[in-house]
Amino acid sequence: MKSLLAASAVAVVAASSQAALIYSTNFDTYTNGNISGQSAWTGTGGSWAVTGSMNTGQLAGSIVANPASGGTGKSVRLTTEKWNFNGRTKVWLDLSNSGKWAAASTGANSGTKVLRAEADIYVAAGQPVTSSFGMMIGDTSFSYSCGMMISNSGQVWTANNGYAAANRTNRTTAALDTWHNFRIDWDTVSGNAKAYLNGTLIADYTPTNKSGVYAVQLFTTTDNGASGSTTNNGFGFADNFSVSSVPSPGAVALVAMAGVMARRRRD
Repeated sequence: MKSLLAASAVAVVAASSQAALIYSTNFDTYTNGNISGQSAWTGTGGSWAVTGSMNTGQLAGSIVANPASGGTGKSVRLTTEKWNFNGRTKVWLDLSNSGKWAAASTGANSGTKVLRAEADIYVAAGQPVTSSFGMMIGDTSFSYSCGMMISNSGQVWTANNGYAAANRTNRTTAALDTWHNFRIDWDTVSGNAKAYLNGTLIADYTPTNKSGVYAVQLFTTTDNGASGSTTNNGFGFADNFSVSSVPSPGAVALVAMAGVMARRRRD
């Protein structure tokens, strides 16, 4: 079952009106194929949304129906790039050039500036390359503040200012071949980041970078070696994605997850 945490949010759904929803989707209305240019998925001031040096025939982010991860509806298939040494692919939701964050963080939330990014992530066992899948929050067009990833061995790690091995902290482990809910609450004023796995806090830390919110990205990494691979790719899936501006830290616990309205049950 994919919607692991919907029930925990329902009890406080009345408080969700305090959050300003920036974007939410379960991808079911998207067209199969490249996610680039669909809906809000655009890169820096342009129509592209995916980056990475890909093997022939592969896309960094593509919409698929009835994915290999099971269930109904559509998801985003995330594919690693061919260069396996600190390689990465990115699927952008541009918040800076679109003005989405600025609009969502005004009014009642103008003094809080807490960004919440949430997605369900699925990684299958038996990946052909060492890889990780999840989300990264860009504080500029070329750097990151924080991130949350799960590797093909089930290691869940958080990122501090980048995705290289030196920027990672292992937090816990999670089962493969099943959906997990990822959530990051990032205070863009203090820099504090809180990472939640299936509703449980697994990390409370303060990344160095906190200059602003540039983009939320679905993200992959590979670590196999400098030579790369012209044949093998790692694959993961993302769904039920949402981004919102939430109230002050004291009220965050009372706010239901913004993505709950987009969720659907998967068997």
